[in-house]
Amino acid sequence: MEERLCESLRSHELPDYLLYTGTGGAKNWLRLDRSEAFPVARRLKDLLEENIASIIRFIPACMSIVSIGVGSGEKERILLEELIKKNLAEKTASGKVPIRYYPVDINTQFVDLALEKVRDLPVEKKGIVGFIEDMPLLKKHWRLPVLFCVLGNTFCNYESEFFLHLVYENLEQGDLFFFDASLLPEPGKEAYDSKKSVLGTYASRENALFNMYPLLQYGMDPEDFDFELLLSYVDSKIGPLCRTRKSLNILKDTEIKIGSETVSFREGDIIRMGFTYKYTYDQITALLDISGFEILRAFLSKDGESAIFLAKKLT
Repeated sequence: MEERLCESLRSHELPDYLLYTGTGGAKNWLRLDRSEAFPVARRLKDLLEENIASIIRFIPACMSIVSIGVGSGEKERILLEELIKKNLAEKTASGKVPIRYYPVDINTQFVDLALEKVRDLPVEKKGIVGFIEDMPLLKKHWRLPVLFCVLGNTFCNYESEFFLHLVYENLEQGDLFFFDASLLPEPGKEAYDSKKSVLGTYASRENALFNMYPLLQYGMDPEDFDFELLLSYVDSKIGPLCRTRKSLNILKDTEIKIGSETVSFREGDIIRMGFTYKYTYDQITALLDISGFEILRAFLSKDGESAIFLAKKLT
């Protein structure tokens, strides 16, 4: 990963996946995930817990659970516990719970953590290290049918056309697609406040430190660069979409040493980072529709800022 980090920084880029790598990346994300200043994942987990009984009714008892970008695995445990209860209630012929669980992440620390989180549950478990872009290869490791989970707002960190096409092409008939999203409320009198809230959350000190960590880790002085986050609109097939855009702005000539390599920066350099889309509920339903998915169930939080979707491929 150090080689990839060097290559990216020399191109004035810092892809988001590099924020989650290694022991430091895992610890930083877990710290941010639990922070009061960054409630995105916590609110999505709360919404899942509130609606889990309704969700489970639409999930066949013997499905395997695949979760990409599994992180701590807390939400997946909620799903597994309820699926186990459903299976036991249906009294499978073998007397066993025929569930397989595949936590997938680019960081082995997260895979190990997710496996440990469900160590006491009577399910077969197989951790996989990989990227969602590897889905055509990853699917060879799991047993069909699957509940394909992308939780923790991960869906919003990709270009939707690419992401939904990848999922559509690699799910089989009988598989289900389950994901969540932190939303931008529908336009109205609260729209301005919601945009301020988005900037307040994503530009918070806690999130800034998480994004700055790769440079801080290798010795860059925090006074040598700034974290900047902007909110803008981009065109799409369904109209303008709201999107954050992150960057690290170099304030003075400096350099860092990564392994045996030295990476130099000049004052005024801009290191481009990733983005997060802030969709409305209706925009996500439109994206699913044009991408060939049928929504089986969807849940929207009372404040309109979080949603969960369970969908399947149209035949």
